[in-house]
Amino acid sequence: MVRGGKGGEEFYARAALVLCAFVAAGVFGLAGISAQVKTKAAQPSLQHQVTVTLKLIQVFVTDDKGKPAMDFERPDFVLYDNGALQTITDFEKHVLAAPEAERAPAAPAPPPARETAPLLKRKFIFLIDYGRNDLEGVMKAKTAALEFMDTKVRPGDEVALFSFSVMSGLKLHEYLTSAHDKVRAAIKKLRDVPGITPVVDESGPPDHEPMGMEILSANIFARHGGHGGGGGRDPFVEVAEWAKALRAIPGQKNIILFSRGFGDGVVRPGDAGNVLFQTMTRALASANAPVFAVNTTTGVADKIKLGVLPEASLDALARTTGGKYFPDVNYYSRIAADIQDATSNYYVLGYTIPAAWDGKFHDVKVEVRRPGHKVYVQRGYFNPLPFNKLSPVEKHLHLLDLALAEKASSKRSLDIPLTAVAFSDEKNENTLLLSGIPVLSIREAVGDRTEFISLVLDQNKVIVDGKRFEIDWKSMRGEKIYQYAAVALAPGQYDCRVIIRNLEDGRAAVGSCSVEVAGPRAEGPTLFPPLFLVRGPEAQYLNVTTPAKGAPQAGVSISAIFPFPPKEYVPLVDALEQGTTLFCAALRCVWKGNRSGEMELSAWLSPEGSGERTQVEMTIVNSASRDETDFYLMEFDVPGLLPGRYRLEIVAEDAATGLNLRTAGWFSVRPPG
Repeated sequence: MVRGGKGGEEFYARAALVLCAFVAAGVFGLAGISAQVKTKAAQPSLQHQVTVTLKLIQVFVTDDKGKPAMDFERPDFVLYDNGALQTITDFEKHVLAAPEAERAPAAPAPPPARETAPLLKRKFIFLIDYGRNDLEGVMKAKTAALEFMDTKVRPGDEVALFSFSVMSGLKLHEYLTSAHDKVRAAIKKLRDVPGITPVVDESGPPDHEPMGMEILSANIFARHGGHGGGGGRDPFVEVAEWAKALRAIPGQKNIILFSRGFGDGVVRPGDAGNVLFQTMTRALASANAPVFAVNTTTGVADKIKLGVLPEASLDALARTTGGKYFPDVNYYSRIAADIQDATSNYYVLGYTIPAAWDGKFHDVKVEVRRPGHKVYVQRGYFNPLPFNKLSPVEKHLHLLDLALAEKASSKRSLDIPLTAVAFSDEKNENTLLLSGIPVLSIREAVGDRTEFISLVLDQNKVIVDGKRFEIDWKSMRGEKIYQYAAVALAPGQYDCRVIIRNLEDGRAAVGSCSVEVAGPRAEGPTLFPPLFLVRGPEAQYLNVTTPAKGAPQAGVSISAIFPFPPKEYVPLVDALEQGTTLFCAALRCVWKGNRSGEMELSAWLSPEGSGERTQVEMTIVNSASRDETDFYLMEFDVPGLLPGRYRLEIVAEDAATGLNLRTAGWFSVRPPG
């Protein structure tokens, strides 16, 4: 079964996660596939096969002077779960030394605390409030965030960046990542002016179905004002929904909020905003997400102008969630040091309990056997729910984990080989997204009844192309299906994802790759990256290209983009087996203006990370022309390649005219077994 839809399910129609990681259905075409719609009883969730689960709890301990106490060992702790004494089976101590910027130059670097990966990494989420801020406050928030990144964030820490605006709600700029340069760049790129309504895009609605933040704006948050009426979004409702989703991320999620606050009225019982404010703070506390609230009000005059004391709400938010309140953003160095002190020296306690999938809350208490110490620990946790009973928010977080996380905390049952190849510089489709899907492996690892989601995200994590449809893999013929789509992308760098997810239990297979689309050439020839091929039996292809509006058929097919004999070759989207000596490539050369001269092709191979460049023996198996495009089918002889990743560069030269064109593609060689 292959079935598309337009948000008919409540999950998609009510999209609620404040992150751009979701697609609604698109119209699609099929090539070589026939199927019928069938229904079946829900498969039992893999989650229910687990009888016990390991819980990890972060604990901070201070002495009678408020300083971190890091001389405790496992026997010194006593832990209760719902009042029952637990046996601590796993123990870890984290003592972070000062970053390089704070140490004396002659001080030796501390040895690593442990060889293996930590049980829990530190996580920081920057949240910049554009709705309750001014330009100076936002600029100082960025300065403070960069100060913390540059002086306190350590290798391995995971950092994310969000912002909030009245019109757009919560917006993701960078998901939790240990690639800190990406977060720094995202902070520096923040350009919006607070308090100003964004300029309306007069180019019309997007070509794709609403997805991610677009669905968020149109459905959930519209009910609380903003686009749905009233003067603006209610941040308390939005953040409370987000907090429910944060429960699924293990460990402590330290939120560093930059805001002028919400007014002292929200902390008074009986105030119109009090109930929603209290709901939000409790949701964050139960998600183990302490808020370090930094006041960006830029002076007494501003406070008088506001007529309120924003400190009251920010202080209450910090205290309730277990964080800390900072009254003046100007002291950003001191703020960074205090947050570092509160999050850098801690213990991780692990214990096993029977697995339960009922969503109930567990109360956690931790004590130490020595008097005179204070223990800070999360108040508790929620048992997970089976995937088919998750809320829309939680399902979206699960999808985001799969699509964007470096090492997804949501379970990946299988990795899918995925590649993307730019093939044109015209305004229409110009990039081929291609995955190789082993049908039997998908059925065993993920199941038969699934959804298929493809995403293309730009450097700002905005979805520029997305599709969703449903597939019942029982109806698929053949051992392997090649799924592809031709998409139109502006020049730039993109991340591509393919996700196949079980509709009942959430098991998933994920493919990921990146692609760079170059700008169009004004004249002359353009040599595009190759599509690598290997010899193999005729395969089945699934075309999910959305046809242009008014078009009678599915979009461009793979045979039109890269002509090759389908009974002899199949695309190389996975790694070559070690010992393979021959493989091929389909190559496109598009001309603008007059053709001249005769081009001579050559190929050069370089191992990744090496300056070595070796010419490869190459044979042109076939060549053809159509309109302004030349096509080449090339075969390469590459004996004795060791496992690893390789760059194959193709050079086209015309000695008479001096023309020199270059393009390249990457492939991998896997070790035997």
